[in-house]
Amino acid sequence: MAPAAPSWLDDLPAFDDADLRASHFARSEILERLSANRTLLTRLVHEIEHDPHRLAESEIHPLINRLVLYQDDTRGMQIRLHMSPGARELVPHDHKYSFTVKILRGAYIHVWRRRTDTNEGDFTAGDIEPGVITIERPGSAYTLGHPLIHQTSMLPGTVTLFIRGPRATNRSHAALDMLPAADDWPEPSEAGKPKHARGQRPVTMDEYRTMRQQLIDQGVITTA
Repeated sequence: MAPAAPSWLDDLPAFDDADLRASHFARSEILERLSANRTLLTRLVHEIEHDPHRLAESEIHPLINRLVLYQDDTRGMQIRLHMSPGARELVPHDHKYSFTVKILRGAYIHVWRRRTDTNEGDFTAGDIEPGVITIERPGSAYTLGHPLIHQTSMLPGTVTLFIRGPRATNRSHAALDMLPAADDWPEPSEAGKPKHARGQRPVTMDEYRTMRQQLIDQGVITTA
């Protein structure tokens, strides 16, 4: 397989999430530029079919499906397209890294929460309080720092661009007393352990092609 053609993404500096405000402006600018360049966005999606690494990194999950558009582990950088099947993230959770999102289509209710305990490690619903509730619509963008907790309720067909910085913690956390709903999710595939969480697995080629066609039908990308 021939290497992917270079783009301006290859020249971006590494992220420094010590200054999250600066990271937000830098990453928002990247997502704005990428969303406005449908030619590059289309190319990145179509390249996944011929890139075993990005195909293996792309995932199916009951809450959100992911296509990895660009990855550079040396810079701790990954850019993804997230596609919602319309599930609600009823379990408040944090992430191992800080990230920035730009909404391309659809919408969702976004609940930002704050911890009232030590702000470290596992927590329960009693350790958090509602913070800000927002409605994310096409064109909006936000950055979530890795210590923050949130949950979303997305419309089916919602598509977002997602860019993450380097990993800040070894694992993410969710409200322990609200997890039983996830018991119905399938165990991660043997090939995916320990990378994939419960309910999470790599996409198959057929699933990737279905997701790609959905993006074409939605007008997010073109056929070539």
